[in-house]
Amino acid sequence: MQTSKTKNVKTYLTHFPVKSYLEADILSREVTWRIMDSIRQAGSRGVTAEDIIEREHVPASAVYSTLKELYRLKYVFLYPRSKKSRGERRKRYVCERSTWGKYGIDAEFDLVLKMSGVLDRVTHETRQPIMKAFREVYEEFNSKKELQSYLPTKESNICPNCHRSHEAMEFFYAILLRSMDLTITESDEFKRFLVDRGYASNES
Repeated sequence: MQTSKTKNVKTYLTHFPVKSYLEADILSREVTWRIMDSIRQAGSRGVTAEDIIEREHVPASAVYSTLKELYRLKYVFLYPRSKKSRGERRKRYVCERSTWGKYGIDAEFDLVLKMSGVLDRVTHETRQPIMKAFREVYEEFNSKKELQSYLPTKESNICPNCHRSHEAMEFFYAILLRSMDLTITESDEFKRFLVDRGYASNES
Protein backbone atom coordinates (compact mmCIF):
# COMPACT_ATOMS: atom_id res chain seq x y z
CA MET A 1 0.00 0.00 0.00
CA GLN A 2 1.39 3.37 -0.99
CA THR A 3 1.91 5.99 1.70
CA SER A 4 0.19 9.31 1.15
CA LYS A 5 2.31 12.00 -0.46
CA THR A 6 2.43 15.71 0.23
CA LYS A 7 0.56 17.56 -2.47
CA ASN A 8 2.39 20.50 -4.05
CA VAL A 9 -0.53 21.44 -6.30
CA LYS A 10 -4.06 21.61 -4.88
CA THR A 11 -6.99 19.82 -6.52
CA TYR A 12 -10.32 21.65 -6.61
CA LEU A 13 -12.14 19.60 -9.25
CA THR A 14 -12.16 15.82 -9.33
CA HIS A 15 -13.30 14.78 -12.78
CA PHE A 16 -13.19 15.66 -16.44
CA PRO A 17 -15.14 14.44 -19.49
CA VAL A 18 -14.11 11.44 -21.57
CA LYS A 19 -14.82 11.99 -25.24
CA SER A 20 -13.63 8.76 -26.88
CA TYR A 21 -13.19 5.04 -26.30
CA LEU A 22 -9.41 5.56 -26.48
CA GLU A 23 -9.52 8.10 -23.66
CA ALA A 24 -11.75 5.80 -21.62
CA ASP A 25 -9.32 2.92 -22.11
CA ILE A 26 -6.28 4.93 -21.04
CA LEU A 27 -8.01 6.56 -18.08
CA SER A 28 -9.34 3.24 -16.83
CA ARG A 29 -5.79 2.22 -15.87
CA GLU A 30 -4.53 2.96 -12.37
CA VAL A 31 -1.01 3.57 -13.69
CA THR A 32 -2.31 6.42 -15.87
CA TRP A 33 -3.70 8.27 -12.84
CA ARG A 34 -0.46 7.80 -10.92
CA ILE A 35 1.54 9.18 -13.84
CA MET A 36 -0.86 12.09 -14.39
CA ASP A 37 -0.80 12.98 -10.70
CA SER A 38 3.00 12.92 -10.73
CA ILE A 39 3.04 15.30 -13.71
CA ARG A 40 0.44 17.55 -12.11
CA GLN A 41 2.32 17.70 -8.81
CA ALA A 42 5.51 18.67 -10.66
CA GLY A 43 3.79 21.93 -11.61
CA SER A 44 4.90 24.25 -14.37
CA ARG A 45 8.48 22.92 -14.54
CA GLY A 46 7.24 19.49 -15.53
CA VAL A 47 8.75 16.10 -14.83
CA THR A 48 10.83 13.61 -16.84
CA ALA A 49 9.84 10.02 -17.55
CA GLU A 50 12.85 8.92 -15.51
CA ASP A 51 11.64 10.91 -12.50
CA ILE A 52 8.18 9.33 -12.76
CA ILE A 53 9.69 5.83 -12.94
CA GLU A 54 11.74 6.52 -9.82
CA ARG A 55 8.98 8.21 -7.81
CA GLU A 56 6.07 5.97 -8.72
CA HIS A 57 7.94 2.67 -9.03
CA VAL A 58 6.21 1.99 -12.34
CA PRO A 59 7.86 -0.11 -15.09
CA ALA A 60 9.62 2.04 -17.68
CA SER A 61 7.65 0.52 -20.56
CA ALA A 62 4.34 1.51 -18.91
CA VAL A 63 5.53 5.06 -18.23
CA TYR A 64 6.82 5.67 -21.77
CA SER A 65 3.77 4.17 -23.48
CA THR A 66 1.36 6.09 -21.22
CA LEU A 67 3.20 9.38 -21.72
CA LYS A 68 3.06 8.84 -25.49
CA GLU A 69 -0.72 8.41 -25.36
CA LEU A 70 -1.28 11.31 -22.94
CA TYR A 71 0.78 13.56 -25.21
CA ARG A 72 -1.13 12.43 -28.30
CA LEU A 73 -4.44 13.15 -26.56
CA LYS A 74 -3.14 16.55 -25.40
CA TYR A 75 -3.39 15.81 -21.70
CA VAL A 76 0.27 16.82 -21.39
CA PHE A 77 2.76 18.87 -23.38
CA LEU A 78 6.55 19.03 -23.53
CA TYR A 79 8.28 21.77 -21.56
CA PRO A 80 9.52 24.30 -24.18
CA ARG A 81 13.08 23.68 -25.30
CA SER A 82 13.71 27.44 -25.34
CA LYS A 83 13.06 27.64 -21.59
CA LYS A 84 15.29 24.73 -20.59
CA SER A 85 18.67 25.16 -18.97
CA ARG A 86 21.65 24.93 -21.31
CA GLY A 87 22.64 21.33 -21.84
CA GLU A 88 19.35 19.88 -20.59
CA ARG A 89 18.29 17.15 -22.99
CA ARG A 90 15.63 15.08 -21.27
CA LYS A 91 11.99 15.66 -22.16
CA ARG A 92 9.88 17.12 -19.37
CA TYR A 93 6.12 16.70 -19.38
CA VAL A 94 3.70 19.33 -18.08
CA CYS A 95 -0.04 18.95 -17.42
CA GLU A 96 -1.86 20.42 -20.45
CA ARG A 97 -5.49 20.62 -19.34
CA SER A 98 -6.12 23.91 -17.59
CA THR A 99 -8.37 22.06 -15.19
CA TRP A 100 -8.96 18.38 -14.85
CA GLY A 101 -12.59 19.13 -14.14
CA LYS A 102 -13.22 21.26 -17.22
CA TYR A 103 -16.62 20.51 -18.69
CA GLY A 104 -17.31 19.19 -22.16
CA ILE A 105 -20.01 20.53 -24.49
CA ASP A 106 -21.38 18.74 -27.51
CA ALA A 107 -19.55 20.17 -30.55
CA GLU A 108 -22.72 20.73 -32.60
CA PHE A 109 -24.51 22.51 -29.73
CA ASP A 110 -21.39 24.61 -29.07
CA LEU A 111 -21.36 25.69 -32.72
CA VAL A 112 -25.07 26.63 -32.55
CA LEU A 113 -24.41 28.74 -29.43
CA LYS A 114 -21.59 30.58 -31.22
CA MET A 115 -23.36 31.06 -34.57
CA SER A 116 -26.58 32.29 -32.95
CA GLY A 117 -24.76 34.92 -30.91
CA VAL A 118 -26.22 33.49 -27.69
CA LEU A 119 -22.78 32.60 -26.31
CA ASP A 120 -21.38 36.10 -26.87
CA ARG A 121 -24.48 37.70 -25.32
CA VAL A 122 -24.52 35.50 -22.21
CA THR A 123 -20.76 35.89 -21.75
CA HIS A 124 -21.04 39.68 -22.04
CA GLU A 125 -23.94 39.85 -19.57
CA THR A 126 -22.31 37.62 -16.96
CA ARG A 127 -18.63 38.64 -17.20
CA GLN A 128 -18.77 41.65 -14.87
CA PRO A 129 -20.87 40.00 -12.09
CA ILE A 130 -18.63 36.91 -12.23
CA MET A 131 -15.42 38.93 -12.07
CA LYS A 132 -16.84 40.96 -9.17
CA ALA A 133 -17.62 37.72 -7.32
CA PHE A 134 -14.14 36.34 -8.06
CA ARG A 135 -12.47 39.49 -6.67
CA GLU A 136 -14.57 39.29 -3.50
CA VAL A 137 -13.89 35.57 -3.03
CA TYR A 138 -10.16 36.06 -3.48
CA GLU A 139 -10.08 38.92 -0.98
CA GLU A 140 -12.00 36.84 1.56
CA PHE A 141 -9.71 33.82 1.21
CA ASN A 142 -6.61 36.03 1.20
CA SER A 143 -7.62 38.00 4.30
CA LYS A 144 -8.71 35.12 6.53
CA LYS A 145 -5.98 32.94 7.99
CA GLU A 146 -8.19 29.84 8.12
CA LEU A 147 -8.88 30.12 4.37
CA GLN A 148 -5.43 31.06 3.08
CA SER A 149 -4.22 27.47 2.85
CA TYR A 150 -6.91 26.78 0.23
CA LEU A 151 -5.59 29.43 -2.15
CA PRO A 152 -3.55 28.29 -5.18
CA THR A 153 0.23 28.70 -5.03
CA LYS A 154 1.57 31.87 -6.65
CA GLU A 155 4.15 32.63 -9.37
CA SER A 156 6.12 29.40 -9.03
CA ASN A 157 3.46 27.39 -10.85
CA ILE A 158 2.73 29.44 -13.97
CA CYS A 159 2.38 27.36 -17.14
CA PRO A 160 5.11 28.01 -19.73
CA ASN A 161 2.56 27.34 -22.47
CA CYS A 162 -0.43 29.58 -21.61
CA HIS A 163 1.40 31.74 -19.02
CA ARG A 164 -1.33 31.25 -16.42
CA SER A 165 -1.61 29.10 -13.33
CA HIS A 166 -3.70 26.02 -14.09
CA GLU A 167 -4.14 25.57 -10.35
CA ALA A 168 -5.60 29.07 -9.98
CA MET A 169 -7.87 28.57 -12.99
CA GLU A 170 -9.20 25.38 -11.43
CA PHE A 171 -9.79 27.19 -8.12
CA PHE A 172 -12.07 29.74 -9.79
CA TYR A 173 -13.69 27.13 -12.04
CA ALA A 174 -14.62 25.11 -8.95
CA ILE A 175 -16.24 28.11 -7.27
CA LEU A 176 -18.24 29.06 -10.36
CA LEU A 177 -19.29 25.51 -11.24
CA ARG A 178 -20.43 24.77 -7.70
CA SER A 179 -22.42 28.01 -7.61
CA MET A 180 -24.04 27.19 -10.96
CA ASP A 181 -24.86 23.69 -9.73
CA LEU A 182 -26.62 25.07 -6.64
CA THR A 183 -28.53 27.60 -8.75
CA ILE A 184 -29.79 24.95 -11.16
CA THR A 185 -30.41 22.04 -8.77
CA GLU A 186 -31.50 23.73 -5.54
CA SER A 187 -32.82 27.17 -6.45
CA ASP A 188 -36.56 27.78 -6.07
CA GLU A 189 -36.24 30.62 -8.56
CA PHE A 190 -34.83 28.31 -11.23
CA LYS A 191 -37.48 25.69 -10.43
CA ARG A 192 -40.21 28.32 -11.03
CA PHE A 193 -38.43 29.31 -14.26
CA LEU A 194 -38.68 25.69 -15.46
CA VAL A 195 -42.30 25.32 -14.33
CA ASP A 196 -43.34 28.45 -16.24
CA ARG A 197 -41.85 26.97 -19.41
CA GLY A 198 -43.21 23.46 -19.04
CA TYR A 199 -39.91 21.84 -18.03
CA ALA A 200 -40.89 20.96 -14.46
CA SER A 201 -44.01 20.28 -12.36
CA ASN A 202 -45.17 22.04 -9.22
CA GLU A 203 -44.89 18.84 -7.21
CA SER A 204 -42.41 18.89 -4.34
